[in-house]
Parts: sequence; structure tokens; C-alpha cells
Amino acid sequence: MLALKVLDVKNCMNDLLASEAFDRFLLSDATITTRMTYSLDGHLTKGYLTEEELLEEGLSGERCVPYGYVRKLCFDMIKGKRKPASFHFTFLCSQKLLREIIEGQSLSIQPSEVANLTLNLRYVGEELLVTAGCTMQGFSLDRSMEEAWKTWVLAFFGRLSIAVEKAV
Repeated sequence: MLALKVLDVKNCMNDLLASEAFDRFLLSDATITTRMTYSLDGHLTKGYLTEEELLEEGLSGERCVPYGYVRKLCFDMIKGKRKPASFHFTFLCSQKLLREIIEGQSLSIQPSEVANLTLNLRYVGEELLVTAGCTMQGFSLDRSMEEAWKTWVLAFFGRLSIAVEKAV
């Protein structure tokens, strides 16, 4: 697991809410607290979309909606004169991104062996913390996928020019 503290909260929140930077992630869930608490469950409702519609939208094989589907809604919940009291986003790595990471790192792992690659953003009390974790389908001593995910997450924040430091 990787735990980070975001040093540039304003720019990170701008990238999260007002740009496409996080749109390639799937949204598992989000809780946003301002004058009230909003809860979003990003899991796809089984049977709501046909298999054809899932294919058309690039969602075949995915469990959750892309964050880009709800980013504007999240922005609308948070915007205003005051900062939010808190928020928590749980993102999942899409199957497409998972394949890119495996191929990019030349890992000898199949995507079906990976249960979840998660990215959590938690804002409380003026502090924005990030955790990234890897869960495999079964027990394995091989930590190459976890290390590749950590490397990718650090590079992701680097590409966005968002300063982070390891959290204690």
C-alpha cells in the first residue's frame, strides 16, 4: 500500500473536479460533505444497460462507471465560497488501464489475477491524503503488480505536477 499527503491541495482539487485528469478511473464510491452529505455509489446497476450498450460505452467487463460520468455532478456538490467539510473518493483502475500498466511494466501477470487496484482520496481538516492499494484474486508472494501500481500512481501525480510526500 502507498500512503501520500498532497502538498498542493488546491491544484489537486482543481484536477479532480475541473479537468479530465481523473476521468480514466472508475468511481466505486464517493462521499462529499458540505452543508449536507452526498453519497454516490458508482457501481453499475445490473440489467439496466444491455450488453450492447455496455460495449458502446466501453463498459463491458467493468463494475463501475467512469469518474468522468459524474465529475461535473461532484463539482456542483463542492463548488461555492467554502471548502467542503470533507470528501472521500474511491477510484478503481479500469481494465484498459490495468492492461496498459501490465504491458508497460512487462509483468508476467494476467489481468484476471488482479482483483482491484484502488486509489483513495480523502480530504478532512484541510488535509488531502491519498492511498493506493493492490488486491490480487488469490494469495501470491509476487508483489510486482503492487510495485507497478505504486510507481504508476506516483508518476500520475508527477505528470499532473501535484506535489506529494509519503504520509506518516
